Amino acid sequence: MFKKKPKTYKKCPRCGNKCLMAQENCEECGLIFGRLEYASNRAAKEKIRHFDKDFVIYTNQYPSDVSWIKMLLLTFFTGLVGGHYYYVGKYWKGALMTVGFIYLVFCTIFNAELVNALTSYYAYFPIGVLGLSWIVSLIYVACKKFKVPVIVEMPKQVQEVVK
Repeated sequence: MFKKKPKTYKKCPRCGNKCLMAQENCEECGLIFGRLEYASNRAAKEKIRHFDKDFVIYTNQYPSDVSWIKMLLLTFFTGLVGGHYYYVGKYWKGALMTVGFIYLVFCTIFNAELVNALTSYYAYFPIGVLGLSWIVSLIYVACKKFKVPVIVEMPKQVQEVVK
């Protein structure tokens, strides 16, 4: 009965500018949208490991080397430890989630001693943040809004044709 209106705009993954759906490149930053099909998360992870983030862009259009179902399962089962962040190359966020999980285990094991030593419940605040960030990540991955770092690389065959 009700028809959904077709989208007329899309958001550029590099600069966030609103572009018409028919546009081939972004007016603001010059990104050619057709090149996003050659995006690679593996190359982006390599650049991030070497602290070289010059050409890394974060997009929710998953490249061919990132599986959405694998990402969803990793978020559900290893989300508290940060497994989904390690999978896509967000190592610092993954490390924060791992430290938060270790803190959760520590608080669980030594619960009685912590409550006696601390008269307030502020020690449990990081555990709440950890659980909330896991739930938010799970929702983002399920809705395909989780940002993945990618680098747009052109295959050698296409580079030769372009030249």
